[in-house]
Amino acid sequence: MVKSDGDSVKNFVQKGGFTMGKRKLSIIVFLLSLFSLLISLNLFWNLGIFVDEYGLSPDIVNGGDVWLAMDWLRLLLLLLLCVVSGISIFRAKQNKRT
Repeated sequence: MVKSDGDSVKNFVQKGGFTMGKRKLSIIVFLLSLFSLLISLNLFWNLGIFVDEYGLSPDIVNGGDVWLAMDWLRLLLLLLLCVVSGISIFRAKQNKRT
């Protein structure tokens, strides 16, 4: 009796064959989000230096209060993405042990 492909895929998924792929993907997402956060923080820091040296305000440089709020929101969302993707890496590691 020959097993169908559906049975072998089902056994592969139930045994956790995708765990390593999910973990690698989580690590890649974490690294990309971390690099994006670091670049955004560096740009925001440089904005602060520029504003201080030329006597301007951040909302003038960003184009208004709304865009300054969007700049802060971008930093917050990137931080949340880093935290969630970091948690998913360790959760995948714990699921592999059990």
